[in-house]
Amino acid sequence: MFGLRELRRAIRDDLVAQDHFAIGPGWAPEGRGPRAMWWRYRRNHHAAGIMILYRVREWARRRPTLFLPGLCDRAMEIVHHTSISREVSLGRGVYFPHGDAHIHGRTRVGDCAIIGVHSAIGLRGSFFSEQMGTGGPQIGAYARIGTGARVLGAITVGDRAVVGAGAVVLEDVPEAATVVGIPAKVVRQGPVGAELTAALARLEALRAMAAEEER
Repeated sequence: MFGLRELRRAIRDDLVAQDHFAIGPGWAPEGRGPRAMWWRYRRNHHAAGIMILYRVREWARRRPTLFLPGLCDRAMEIVHHTSISREVSLGRGVYFPHGDAHIHGRTRVGDCAIIGVHSAIGLRGSFFSEQMGTGGPQIGAYARIGTGARVLGAITVGDRAVVGAGAVVLEDVPEAATVVGIPAKVVRQGPVGAELTAALARLEALRAMAAEEER
């Protein structure tokens, strides 16, 4: 049974996971106490607020309550200009930098994915199309959906993939690929599998060199 303790833990894990998106010193506080959690919320109230409302709504849907899920939906729309349908599954620490996103259909968003402002993720087709259905995209962990992008239909966006601003994605996106355009096409393929370890090692070496030069 998903109780209050599990709800608090899920919210805490979301806020801590969002520390991955720290952009400067002091952005990510240490610890998990009430003061650190309040700072995490204040730091970016859209990213934190949307996930809190989503978790509370999903918790309330398992309880004999009529008003709380709808109240969470209205609060999300009014405060964060965001709508997330009740068939959507969000992973840990999904990040909405500025809110104003729309996700619907049977869609899954992986851990620590970034959902850009004015983006839409969900169904494709119409009542007059054979493509009409309830299946939405499956967004991988650490994927980035750019500003104004559209990801439509029962497709897969791989882990660490990047969808460029304004892109319209109608087909699967490989892991760590970058896609842009209407319809979106792959313009860059990042490291995958065994290539990733070597690429990260090169990145750390470059960072070490830059730090040494600053001295």
